[in-house]
Amino acid sequence: MSTKYIATISFGKDSTAMCDLLLKNNYPLDEIIFCDTLEEFDEMYKYGEKIKKYFKERYNKEITTLTPNSTFEDWAFGTIEKDGAKRKGMIRGIPTKDGMCYWRRESKIYPMERYLKEKYPNDTFTQYIGYTLGENRSVQNTDTFTFSYPLKDIFKMTEEDCKAYLKNQEMENPLYKHFSRTGCAMCPFQSDKSWFKVWKHYPKVWQKMLEREMQLDYLHNNKKKVINKFWFIGHQSILEKEKQFKEADKQGSLFDFSDEPLKDCFCKI
Repeated sequence: MSTKYIATISFGKDSTAMCDLLLKNNYPLDEIIFCDTLEEFDEMYKYGEKIKKYFKERYNKEITTLTPNSTFEDWAFGTIEKDGAKRKGMIRGIPTKDGMCYWRRESKIYPMERYLKEKYPNDTFTQYIGYTLGENRSVQNTDTFTFSYPLKDIFKMTEEDCKAYLKNQEMENPLYKHFSRTGCAMCPFQSDKSWFKVWKHYPKVWQKMLEREMQLDYLHNNKKKVINKFWFIGHQSILEKEKQFKEADKQGSLFDFSDEPLKDCFCKI
């Protein structure tokens, strides 16, 4: 039995800076794992390919990509079948704001658990997580996993430090032109500020959200029990939110970001 050192990367600023610093400073790192939710922005996938190429050329380190066994549609339009469940037979709908997002569990947690158990059946793990200074959270250690937070405990970096680090390295993610944090393109846990940017700059994503909400609404109106058919807090529909955003945009958005060009040519590597 040995200890394997694992880092998870989402290609957001914190996990990307963390992995680059771990590699640059020769910390033990057996695997870097990207768990693909299948619901990322197109820009995130393109940026991820740049990072994969850079890590391979600079450090000779591969990034392992894992995918879920099902799709978001399978879960959003699927029914709860667990015996004894209070909501057995009901359609799940959009992940709700109370508790963990079921799609995070299915697309991130379970694929990594399966992968590590199959590849390293007799090992224990130290998993690096990209929590930064100012984030007062941690994950409870288990018999198999010990969790480490190098951005907080070693490199002493805040989220802004991570953003500045990538900018200085000319490794900026283009999504940070519009967002201060990144996640799935349709993550229901986003702020109104982020949703506004999705509506304004990513119409294909917004249209896909609308289509899913309309499908769930159709099922609900045809006597199917849907746990949650709305993306937004307070049972606000996407069409109602779109109307609100259009009005805000006419008046001059409060959500404007700087027009400073991004530095994403990876020149300072």
